[in-house]
Amino acid sequence: MKRPEQPIGIFDSGVGGLTVAQAIAEALPNERLVYFGDTVHMPYGEKSPEHIRAYCEQIVEFLLSKHVKLIVIACNTASAIAASYLRSKYWQLVEIIGVIRPVIQQIIQDQISSVGILGTHATIGSGIYPQLIQEYGSTLDAFQLATPLLAPMIEEGLMDTEVSKAVLHQYLSHPGFTECEALLLACTHYPLLRQEISDFFSGTKRIYDNAAPLANTVKKYLSENNLLAESRQGGNTFFVSEQTAHFEKTARLFYGTQITIQKIDLPS
Repeated sequence: MKRPEQPIGIFDSGVGGLTVAQAIAEALPNERLVYFGDTVHMPYGEKSPEHIRAYCEQIVEFLLSKHVKLIVIACNTASAIAASYLRSKYWQLVEIIGVIRPVIQQIIQDQISSVGILGTHATIGSGIYPQLIQEYGSTLDAFQLATPLLAPMIEEGLMDTEVSKAVLHQYLSHPGFTECEALLLACTHYPLLRQEISDFFSGTKRIYDNAAPLANTVKKYLSENNLLAESRQGGNTFFVSEQTAHFEKTARLFYGTQITIQKIDLPS
């Protein structure tokens, strides 16, 4: 039986999921978060589906050992490749929510006519976004482009540099984006480039990411299942599979200097 005072588990391949964790923390300030960044295997977008599912299964086992009441997959690639598998295996133990469905629902609700989707090779290759658009019976037109250099670039802390400008120019100059009304940053790392992407299009395109729609979904689930924490019972905890300077810097940017980040060796 889950209890309101238990924490929420969140995981990603690295720093990107911190954008989701921040949105959840802002929407639900009484909740404690247990965050796992699988930095040793980052980026997931270039891994095989078998490896991605194996990594995610290990992380879910770890988060369950921390007695979480809910698990959030704060990664598009892991959501696309592993969410169904994880739900089928762990449905009796914990609810698992992915990042993809909430943002598609939001875009359709906002009556966007056309969207350009940027994501990893694995996310784009899965076809999950067009599949969901079709599932919802929407006429939303979607153009997709794999942008595999962006997540590793962000993990290296190369935002707002000549490197990021050159890489974004290469991707965003694709004619498929020209007529798109909106852009979807379909990787939780990409919001860290939001301003640069907006500036490239001179602010003419509406930009979506997974964080806020997912936070709203988490809040709705906890409320409907009487699992909302009534008061703060402790601080957030952060775990990684490999210590990196950029993860620490980004985590402290979001959560302040008074945090500790622990390295955990998952089974290989």
